[in-house]
Amino acid sequence: MTQIDYDREMAFVAVRPTAFGDEIIDVTRAISDPDNIAAEFAVLVRSDCKGMGLGKCLLSKLIDYTRRHGLKQLNGITMPHNQGMVALAKKLGFTVDVQLDEGIVTLVLPLNTQDVA
Repeated sequence: MTQIDYDREMAFVAVRPTAFGDEIIDVTRAISDPDNIAAEFAVLVRSDCKGMGLGKCLLSKLIDYTRRHGLKQLNGITMPHNQGMVALAKKLGFTVDVQLDEGIVTLVLPLNTQDVA
């Protein structure tokens, strides 16, 4: 994560201090297409830190960032059994499409819809 293409990528990282140095506990990242129209996002929260609101905090920050940078859509994929991510996506306004035959759930959030014709 030290090599980010700031034209097309962004990552937000939550860290906490320990006696041995800082440790990463949450990462949220978006990578846009070459035209900066849509971006795919990912959220990773360390297992022992789930349920603390970190994913919501950093994904909200990522949504604001991609919206401010003019992207039109944020996309993601998760597994049907990842109910935490599905619930978070719904709470943040994503359209959730469960595709059981493919074993995935697609998550889509329109951004800057006033610009779409």
